[in-house]
Amino acid sequence: MTLCILGQEKTESNLRLLEEAKKRFDSVFFVPIESIGVGLNKDFSITYRTSDLLKFKAVLPRIPRRFYSYAYQLLSLFPADAFMAIPPIAFLLASERFFLLTVLRKRGIPTLNLYLARSVMAATRILESVQFPVVIRVPAQKTGVTVKSITEAKSITEALGSLQQPVLIEDLIKDMVSVYVARPDVVAAVKKVTREQDVIFAQGTLKSQRLGIEVRHLALEVAEAIDTQIMRVDISLNKEPRVVNIELNPGLMEPSRVTGINIPEKIIQSFYQNYKTNLEKPILMKFFEDAKSVVKDVLKKK
Repeated sequence: MTLCILGQEKTESNLRLLEEAKKRFDSVFFVPIESIGVGLNKDFSITYRTSDLLKFKAVLPRIPRRFYSYAYQLLSLFPADAFMAIPPIAFLLASERFFLLTVLRKRGIPTLNLYLARSVMAATRILESVQFPVVIRVPAQKTGVTVKSITEAKSITEALGSLQQPVLIEDLIKDMVSVYVARPDVVAAVKKVTREQDVIFAQGTLKSQRLGIEVRHLALEVAEAIDTQIMRVDISLNKEPRVVNIELNPGLMEPSRVTGINIPEKIIQSFYQNYKTNLEKPILMKFFEDAKSVVKDVLKKK
């Protein structure tokens, strides 16, 4: 069995995944995404040097957030029977945080309150109905400003409005855990400790975190909702567990050191077992799954 790991570079996390994968797969191929050539000629082609990447039946994407849109386009070209730890649609959903949380909310998963405004007037109306403090940020930026009153908030949104920038207005998260999922298991969890008020994207130190059943269940629900095997789910513990964000390409070494858990090993173990299970599916079961997919497509067209 062969595995293709798609990533930007051989980071410490990717190298550890590579080491663990070599213990289970017959061969492992790491492909830097910058060196991939994609062709739309008579047939689709995805090549790296002289290698045809479409021949791989097991694919583990390790693609950074800034390339999520490209990841969706690239992975969508692989054959339907290629086994992926993260499907193309997950990258499309996660490429824009507001879109991601609206999709999760529609699927019955609790998320933090988040508002998107594309004008100062719209932002002002939203601010008149929220409970302070809140965080205001530009969707494309991680840095946010914590405001404690509507007067402060209006001055920030007016400044952003003059730059013709949309704004996100969201709950201030004070207590958040990051949960590492390798389905069907939650393999580790950490809590970020920081002096900054905007804890979501702030720098900080990590501490190992024990999880209750409710939080573990919520993390697995998120993974199932976007059909993803491997991910990090950030969950607010304020009052009740709510999803704050997800990361499809999380760093693995710092949380491994903090928790004492070899997260790369757990990820590869999960991926390998799920891949084997997929290969061992009875032919008849695969036939019915394919037939079910065709019926869905037909119904969509009507």
